Amino acid sequence: MDGELDLMVYARLRDLPDFEVVEVCEDRQRQERRLVLVPRVAVGMCPHCRGVSEQRHDCYEQEVSDLPMGAVATILRVKFWQFHCRKCDKFFTPHYAGIVPGAHATERLLERMAAMIRFSDIRNAAKFFGVAEKTLENWYYPFLERQRLHPAQGTQPVVSLGIDELSLKKSTGNSAAC
Repeated sequence: MDGELDLMVYARLRDLPDFEVVEVCEDRQRQERRLVLVPRVAVGMCPHCRGVSEQRHDCYEQEVSDLPMGAVATILRVKFWQFHCRKCDKFFTPHYAGIVPGAHATERLLERMAAMIRFSDIRNAAKFFGVAEKTLENWYYPFLERQRLHPAQGTQPVVSLGIDELSLKKSTGNSAAC
């Protein structure tokens, strides 16, 4: 029972709703905590034909860096299932929102690194998070491009520049709008 409680606590702390924590391993000497995660849903939607497939073809495991818990690094060992779509006869692995494809990192880790880089630089952020400087560089610039292409929800586009509030309220027609 105590082990199940630990897994539930770690699952809540990690806040990755697409996955379930099934195992936790701690290495105090290396100051690492490894969590094994499996997808909660055993089906996938084919990106080619949009059909639903429950026929798993293969499973592979990938190590993904996540935000540390205190001074302890967190490594997620994520199990990804590859599906076979009978409808279009193609193989695919579903994409999960919290995991950055090809980066071996979570989206929130990259957000935190980017925030740190805004106040410092890539070298110091890489040292702080314990990753190679070139690795962080390879993660950071695509992250910025994704943010540019898909801005955060709730942000509004700019509709006017250089207009004071009174002129905007008067609607005199003398103000230029974007």
